[in-house]
Amino acid sequence: MASQESAPKVLLVGDFPPPHGGVAVHVEIVQRAVRGRGGRCSVLDIGKGQLPADGVLPAGGYFGFTGQLLAHAARGYRIHVHTSGANAKSWALAALCAGAGRLARAPPMVTFHSGLGPGWLAADPVRARIAGAVGNAFGTILAVSEEIRDALISCGVSRERIEVLPAFSRSFLEPGAPPPGFRDLREQAAPLYCAMLAPGPVYGAEVLLSAFARVHAQNPRSRLALYGPGTSQLEVVRPCGAAAPAVTAFGELHRPAALALIAGSDVFVRPTLADGDSVSVREAIALGRVVVASSVGTRPPEVRLVPPADAGALAAALLEAAQATPAIRLAADAEAEPSADSVQRLLALYGWAQPREPAPRPKPLRPQQPVQVEGPACAASAAS
Repeated sequence: MASQESAPKVLLVGDFPPPHGGVAVHVEIVQRAVRGRGGRCSVLDIGKGQLPADGVLPAGGYFGFTGQLLAHAARGYRIHVHTSGANAKSWALAALCAGAGRLARAPPMVTFHSGLGPGWLAADPVRARIAGAVGNAFGTILAVSEEIRDALISCGVSRERIEVLPAFSRSFLEPGAPPPGFRDLREQAAPLYCAMLAPGPVYGAEVLLSAFARVHAQNPRSRLALYGPGTSQLEVVRPCGAAAPAVTAFGELHRPAALALIAGSDVFVRPTLADGDSVSVREAIALGRVVVASSVGTRPPEVRLVPPADAGALAAALLEAAQATPAIRLAADAEAEPSADSVQRLLALYGWAQPREPAPRPKPLRPQQPVQVEGPACAASAAS
């Protein structure tokens, strides 16, 4: 462990669970990693939850938020803001953090997460000029995809400041107990599809449910498990029509339960209309699942791609995927890719030249072997 005097000090500015979105989960993992290695790390929570937690400060109003930023910067904390880059509020937040970060001994950092960012920046030259000025005020800029990086460069952000770093860490891939009701669903399903949805059309809920209705018409034993804040209302299954009883919405889940749901399914589906570099897609691949996703944003090579907003193509891919064997990227392969684990790279950027005692990597699952739940072994897909 590093001494308190020499250990890096980091203030993470971004969403913190709940809700358990990709950015919020990433921020929580980074905080755990920094603290686990003796560093000091607080989170200034700008998300919807704003619930008390150890080392987490609710952003509150403008003056309280600014005061927390300045106080941490004055105490030598490196400010690292996590934001979308896809709206004016996001860039105002980044500008405020960059300004406060000048008071700290360590240059401020920013990570841009949203696949909607490049399109938003390209729509107005004024936005591009603002992005260039704000981006160049940071010491390090992290983009979760090459598309986001290229958009920032086109806005005038210095290429040397930008690094592409997907917000995914194998070191913290820890499935827990599956949610209640999953065991019965698993026994009924052949195959079991799984998807995460959140509010808003960009997540492609209608496309997914329309596609699944076609799949279920050909295979009545197919089932679809949904999780995420976009599944808390039963109306979400209406586009499925007669296939609605074959859809189970688990609502928002804590990350260990969500990982168990992914690991216990046969096929993970990501039908988004826009994307950056989806954490859930990378998690599903690492857990040994077949993955079908829309061809937007950045997708790993193992993913089976379909055009966005095309329910017919998605249905065909889902039927084919149920008979496929997933291509698992082993932990040894990930070690050959420095960017494969974002947390390890972030620790180096924060000041650990060689992070100590990395968390053990979980062993990958065997192809077509969903994780078991309590009781008898789960049913596998019909294709297995």
